[in-house]
Amino acid sequence: MKAKTRSLSTQLVLSLGIVLSVFTIAQAISSYDLARVGVNAVLDSRLSNVAQRVRDLFEDAIPRRSAGSSNADDLAVLVWEPDHERPARTTDSAVVFNRDAAPGFSDQIVNREAWRVYTMVAPDNDVIQVAQRTSVRQRMAEESAVRGLLPVFVLIPAVWLAVFVCVRRSFRVLNRLGLQARAIDPAHLVPLSARDLPVELMPFVCSINRMIQRLGESMRLERDFISDAAHELRTPLTALKLHADNLEGDIAHSNKERFQALRQTIDRSSLLVVQLLQLARADSQLVEIPTDAVEVTQVVTSVVADLLPIARVKGIDIGADELAPARVCATESDLRAVVKNLVDNALRYTPEGGSIDLSVFTVHDCVRIEVADTGPGIPEEALPRVFDRFFRVNHGIEGSGLGLSIVRAIVLRHGGTISLSNRRGGQPGLRAVVTFPLVGREPLGQSGSDACAGHAAYVHASRA
Repeated sequence: MKAKTRSLSTQLVLSLGIVLSVFTIAQAISSYDLARVGVNAVLDSRLSNVAQRVRDLFEDAIPRRSAGSSNADDLAVLVWEPDHERPARTTDSAVVFNRDAAPGFSDQIVNREAWRVYTMVAPDNDVIQVAQRTSVRQRMAEESAVRGLLPVFVLIPAVWLAVFVCVRRSFRVLNRLGLQARAIDPAHLVPLSARDLPVELMPFVCSINRMIQRLGESMRLERDFISDAAHELRTPLTALKLHADNLEGDIAHSNKERFQALRQTIDRSSLLVVQLLQLARADSQLVEIPTDAVEVTQVVTSVVADLLPIARVKGIDIGADELAPARVCATESDLRAVVKNLVDNALRYTPEGGSIDLSVFTVHDCVRIEVADTGPGIPEEALPRVFDRFFRVNHGIEGSGLGLSIVRAIVLRHGGTISLSNRRGGQPGLRAVVTFPLVGREPLGQSGSDACAGHAAYVHASRA
C-alpha cells in the first residue's frame, strides 16, 4: 500500500490554527461571562442610584396611583410609608414587593416573574424599592456580551490567515532548498546554499553538503578509473589490431573464419574502449559547455549520410520527416555522438525491411530531435533499467550496453532531456526524443523546462 504523503506546512497550519482558535474561543467564553457579570453590576448600580435620587429629590414625583407600566423594560419604583400595608407611591401598581426585605439587593418572585430589587430605608423610615425584571436584565446582558463576541468571529479567520501566511513565509527557505536539491544531478553536484538559513536548518544543510561532496568524490574516482582503464586498454588493443592486419595475408584458408571472429572481437573491444572514454568525458564536470552554436540539421544530415550504407545493407529505409533549422550550444562531437548512438541503436533493433524516421523541430524554446523506428520496442518491465550502464534488453543483438547511457550523460550535461517510449496507435517500434535548449536560452536542467518536458512526456528510458 502506498504511504500517504503528509505536508509539514499543512500540519503546522492546522495545529497552530486549532490551538489559537481554541484559545480564542476560550477567551471569548470568558469574555462573554465577564460581560454578563459586568452588565449586571452596572444595572445593580443603576438601581441603587435611582433609589438614592428618589430618596433625595424625586420622591414626590412618584404617583400615588398607577395603572401599571406599559413598557416591560421600565424600572418599578415603590415608596412605602411607615405603618402602611400598601405602597404610598408606585410606578407600577401591578407589582408589590416584600417591604421587609433586608436593605440592599434581593431577588424576588412577583406575579410569577423574577425581579431584581434594591431596598433602601430613608431617614424618615420610608422604604424605597427600585426593581427591574430579571428577564430584561438577562436580555440586556446577553445583548451586550454578544456584541462583545462579534470581533471574535472576525478574529478566528484572521488568525488562520495569519498562521497560513507566517508558515508559508517560514517555509519559503525550505522551498528554496528543495529547488536547489531538485537541480542536483550526477552532472551538477552543487552544494546547497547556506545563505540566510535559520540556525535550525544549518546541521541538515551541512550534512547534505557533506554527502554531496562525498558523492562527487566517489563519482570522480569512478570516472578517473574508467578513463584510465580505457586509456590503458586502447594502446594494446590498437597494437593488437595492427598485428592482426599484418597477419591477415599469412592466415591459412582453413583458419580464415576463426581469424575473422578474432578481428570482430578486437573491433568490439576497441568500440567498448572508445565508448568508455566517451562516457567518462560526458560524465566529467571539468568539461565546460561551449558557447559556440552548432547547427543541428547539418549534424543530423551528416550522421545519416555516414550510416546510410549500413541501412542499405540491412534493407532499412532511413530518412527525415522534418528538418527545421535550429542551433544549440554544444560541441559538434557531442551532438554527433548523441545522434549517431540514437540512429545506430535503431539500426541494431530494426528488422530488415523496416524504417527509421528522423525529425528536427523547435518547441517552446527547445530543439527537439526525434528518432522513430519500426523495431520490437522495449518491454514495459525493462523500461526502469534500460538507462543502466551495460544493461541490454536483447543479448542476442550485438552491443555493449553503453550507447544510450552516453547519450543521456551528454544530453544532461548540456541541460537537455532524453526520453524513449514505445510507439502508440498499434505501430511497433520505439520513439527516442532528445531536447536541447536553443541558443540564448537557459539550460533545462535534468528534468528540462516545463514546456519542453510537457511536449516530451515519455517514459524516461533507453535501450543499449
